[in-house]
Amino acid sequence: MIAITISMNVDRCQEGQNLEFKKLVRNFNDIGQTVCAFANTSGGEILIGVDDDGNTIGLDENRLDDIQHRLSGAVQCVSPNPIHNMQIEKVEGKSIIRLRIKALATDSLCTHNGLIYIRSGSSNLRLDGPALMQILADRQVLRYDYRTSDETLNDIDEKKVRDYLIKRSPGAIPDPFDLKDVLFNLRLASSKGDPRNAAVLMFSNNPRRAVPQSEIRLVRFAGREPVRILDRLYANGTILDNLSTAEAFIFRNIKVGLKVEGMISQEVPEYPLAAIRELLINAVVHRDYFDCNGVQVSIFDDRIEVVNPGRLLPGLSISALGSISIQRNPILYGLLRELRIVEGMASGIPRIRTAMMEAGLPGPQFNEIAGFFKATLLNASAREINPITDRQKMELEAIQEKGKITTGEVSFMMSVSVPTAYNDLQALERAGYVVRKGKGRGSHYLLIK
Repeated sequence: MIAITISMNVDRCQEGQNLEFKKLVRNFNDIGQTVCAFANTSGGEILIGVDDDGNTIGLDENRLDDIQHRLSGAVQCVSPNPIHNMQIEKVEGKSIIRLRIKALATDSLCTHNGLIYIRSGSSNLRLDGPALMQILADRQVLRYDYRTSDETLNDIDEKKVRDYLIKRSPGAIPDPFDLKDVLFNLRLASSKGDPRNAAVLMFSNNPRRAVPQSEIRLVRFAGREPVRILDRLYANGTILDNLSTAEAFIFRNIKVGLKVEGMISQEVPEYPLAAIRELLINAVVHRDYFDCNGVQVSIFDDRIEVVNPGRLLPGLSISALGSISIQRNPILYGLLRELRIVEGMASGIPRIRTAMMEAGLPGPQFNEIAGFFKATLLNASAREINPITDRQKMELEAIQEKGKITTGEVSFMMSVSVPTAYNDLQALERAGYVVRKGKGRGSHYLLIK
């Protein structure tokens, strides 16, 4: 009988790792936190209508439906929603509500209102900082590429693996060639031969089946708004195939001019291919593969936008891009580094900026929007849609004369405040006239030729 469990055996039934008592509920936010904590640890039960000593107090019979409804609302604030069960029970003739929470898989975590909680004894602990990073690393939540896939060795294209090894180190093909051993040595399979997600992304016969979010969606819109579609394509191959397909799609959907020097003519695209290539690589390597969305590339008359799922990892900010390298998918990153597609030295962003500057175009723009990271390349028409003021034209002339200029120099020269001078220089940068170099007090602006 439940009465024996709760009321008569108090010493054996106390609040702890898997049990929480609530005499009554005034704050349903606490319930949501406890549900989250139980789900992230080892599961547990919440008994409503029982005091802290395990004594059955009971609930008002007229409020049972309302309490259940509000308890359900508290559980719905936990994402992803854990498996749970709620029922009314009679104990010593009194009604209580038992809410059972099942633990999530060991490689998963849930949040309550965006925060992660775990259970420690009879307390709910909110995780942040190093503790959060540690549990995410322990559960491999941040390492999608390392997790084993449901695919088997039969789903891995041996020719693609051989081609990769040849590109990486010609003449270094194992003989005899054992696919299981090769993948294990590349950290792409477990000791049992189960392929990891990185192997599927790089070498699968059908990566879309196992990782549908790996696709790249490419669209060419008419004009400057995402309304009328002129061309579209879904790249659903391996990482290397998708990069090649996306680059070809972009090249056929942007303007290409001719630069003639003497008797030699050379094609000049409106965006430097080096910048496009780096943006695509960053999007597939640094994206969050736990997110069900794919990478999206949108081409407009005035810009290219590359949007990938996943915010910047902790420790990295927009302002720090190009100065430090933090890897979300280290195995995948390592595979591409072996092919010299990436370097692991935080050099990708500087290469994009340099390529755009050398092409006489505005620097790349980076933003975080609702869990996504967006990179934008503007073409020469940026100056048409970002007109500058007469004062900014004077400042531009000063930069042309001096070669470079600082915010303080503009403030003094134009007799304006430092914030106003900074805003003017930012406007010139957005319009594609200047580029900022350096950080803090050592920063200055150079003319884009």
